[in-house]
Order: sequence, then structure tokens, then C-alpha cells
Amino acid sequence: MNWIKRISINVVFQIFLSVLLATLTSFLYLIISEFEPTTFSFLGISFITFGLIWGFLFIINYFLKQKPVVWLLFPFFIFTSIGMPFLLQEINLLDFFLFIGVDIGICLLIAGIYWKLLGLIIPGALLVGIAPGLYFAWENTNANNPLEQIGIMLVGFAFGWGLITVTSRTLTRKIVWWPLIPGGILAVMGWGLYTAGNPESAIGFIGNTGSVGLIIFGIYILLMRRSFHQ
Repeated sequence: MNWIKRISINVVFQIFLSVLLATLTSFLYLIISEFEPTTFSFLGISFITFGLIWGFLFIINYFLKQKPVVWLLFPFFIFTSIGMPFLLQEINLLDFFLFIGVDIGICLLIAGIYWKLLGLIIPGALLVGIAPGLYFAWENTNANNPLEQIGIMLVGFAFGWGLITVTSRTLTRKIVWWPLIPGGILAVMGWGLYTAGNPESAIGFIGNTGSVGLIIFGIYILLMRRSFHQ
């Protein structure tokens, strides 16, 4: 019975400390940001505070047990992603889709890498690419041409497929080439449509997206070197 009491006291202490830290963090944000009280702002702060509690629980558990409790990160990402759009000046449905889509994708990637499940990595990587692709395509008020918007969206989808190849390196030493086939096709189609819709900015768009692709490729090279050392 003594060990049950010790465990319960330890859990209560962790929860109390996490709630205290999350509340203090939110309170400091309110002071620094000159908070203007509205219904949406209170909702945002409430969701973020609740998410921070899970985040601090993860940190405290890690320092006490020296072992990550990965599932605690999932409510942290999800609740903070729900709360963030409420703090924006203009609330838009695409903002929710961007934050929630990317964070759910990150949760799936973390779960897939930690538990070594490619079936979780694939939808996670696709979500991380699809959510920004849709957001930057249809939220950008300067991109009035449908061809330009579809081009941006397809390039975002292409990065999601490329991310499958990069993150799969954490599970296997073999190069997973097949996601690069649909990713490459989508990237070329996206660049072509963007060029047709906005030829004046095509070079800058291709250069910027190409730079992001090189960064992703560099991350893959680092992961490949790490696997060789292991």
C-alpha cells in the first residue's frame, strides 16, 4: 500500500506543478501581449493553457523518469493548435485547418517514429504538407488566379510526399523511393500551373520552394549519416 500512496502523491504533485506552470505561462502572455478580453480570446487562452498542462506533464515526467511519455505530447499539440487561431485578429476557417492539420500530422509522425510504424508516418507526413499547401493557396489574397492557387496547393502536397522519404529513414536504412514518384509529379505540375497563372513571379516561387526542398534533402542526408554511424 505504501508504494501506491507514493505513486499517487507523485502523480498529484506532477499535475499540480503542471497546472501552476501552465497558468503562470498564460498569465505572463496576457501581461506581455496587452491582452484585450474577448470571448474568442478567452477560448484561445483556455485551450492553450489546457494544452500547456500536458506539455509540462511531459517535461516533468521526462526529468523524473528519464523516459519520454510520448502520448502526453498529443493533447499538448492538439489543444494548443485549437487555441492559437482564436488569438488571431481575424478568425478564419483556414487558420484552424492549418494549425490543427499540421499539429495532428506532427503527432502522427512522432507516434510513427517512436513506435516504428510506417502506417502512422505516411498520413502524418501528408498532413504536414497538405495543410500548409491549402492554407497558402487559398488564404493568399494576392493569388487571384486559380492556376496559381492550384499550383501552390500541389507543391505543398509534394512536400508531404517527400517528407515520407525523409522520416522513413528513422525506421529503415533502405531508401524509400516510392513517395518521390507522386511527390515529383505533383511538384512539376504545381510549378507548371503556377508559371501559367503568374509567369512574372514564377522564378521566385520555384527558387523558394526549391530551397525548402534542399533543406529537406539536407535533413535526409544527416539522418543517413547518423544511420551509417550506428
